[in-house]
Amino acid sequence: MVDQKAYRRRLMGHLPQVKICSHDFYVDIRMGKLRPKDDFLSNGIPFSDIEDYFNDATETYIIPYNPQKKELGEIDYETVTEIPDDLIVIEIPSEYKMDPIGWNRQHGYEILDGVKKDSLEIRFIARQAQWEEIYVPQKIRENLDQAAKKAKENKQDKPDKNEQNVQRKKGRKM
Repeated sequence: MVDQKAYRRRLMGHLPQVKICSHDFYVDIRMGKLRPKDDFLSNGIPFSDIEDYFNDATETYIIPYNPQKKELGEIDYETVTEIPDDLIVIEIPSEYKMDPIGWNRQHGYEILDGVKKDSLEIRFIARQAQWEEIYVPQKIRENLDQAAKKAKENKQDKPDKNEQNVQRKKGRKM
């Protein structure tokens, strides 16, 4: 039914791994995150933090990622005006795709429930995705347009310096 070698390794406790930018992460369903293999200072990538980045059509997460910290990258969509230099965009499979046995255990299903023939894998590689896939260029354009519009409105609201001088000169001198 499934890849017996991968199945035995998983039952012996070997966690599946995903390679992100040449760094290995354990797919740790029990802890609810992608845990860096050998970087104990990193918090890793909690699945709860990336749930908003889930793409239902492809059943993948497309997330901003900080390769230096080996963590999810933060983008403030309300204020972003340029592509962040320290982040990249990656695509990783869903938790269930990366570790169906761990997912089934965690959610109370039979270990092989829904696991199809030859679908059990223990190694994955994250794909580098494009910024357009998480709508950053669109938000940058919107934020820049909004800033330009505000600047134009502010300029129209302020009286010209010459007008201010003329207004001050009016009236009596004492």
